[in-house]
Amino acid sequence: MKRREFLRGAAIAPVGVAATHWSAFAQTLAHGMKSSAISAVVYDERYLDCRFFADVLARQGARAFQSGGDAVSVWYGALQPYLARHGGLVAGMTTDSDRTASCACGAETGWRLVYEGSHDCRISDRLVHRLRGKEVEREVYRALLCDETPWPEAVARGLSRPPLPDAVTYTARALSAVTSSQSADHPGYLASWLLAPAHLPHLQS
Repeated sequence: MKRREFLRGAAIAPVGVAATHWSAFAQTLAHGMKSSAISAVVYDERYLDCRFFADVLARQGARAFQSGGDAVSVWYGALQPYLARHGGLVAGMTTDSDRTASCACGAETGWRLVYEGSHDCRISDRLVHRLRGKEVEREVYRALLCDETPWPEAVARGLSRPPLPDAVTYTARALSAVTSSQSADHPGYLASWLLAPAHLPHLQS
């Protein structure tokens, strides 16, 4: 299948996730279950931000898959057999078209979007980070605010942390966006995302 034809017909995966599902997801991560660890990361190696993001997760044990702007080939190539053997979650930092393609390819085998971040500097001289995902996105916001690392590394660290209990409050609860400086080769818009398998305990629709 040609990538252009695939993207033309691909439906954008829904971003909204019920709060009750996220509460269960947080509990699962907190118990350190292997199936809840990020085992694969898809990234666009053309951009330094994506490489920083992937490097953090690779150091934590995830296998990195370069997309080169063609995530369809990644999913229909080495990624799906790898996930069939190892399970876990799939994180990504790619162009928006590759996010869309990854969500659509993942949906074919039971994966669904549980977090999405936009990292946009198209209308500003600052990079604007907007995140969606109920519980996990709070950890990413907290990392963006507190980690003294480049923003892609902070996003990766936030995604790989067990979410804090609901009783713990911090500024990230009220945030709608965070800004940071942009790297020289930022393409204008990048997406970070996290896919979870439908069979993950307590995450069925």
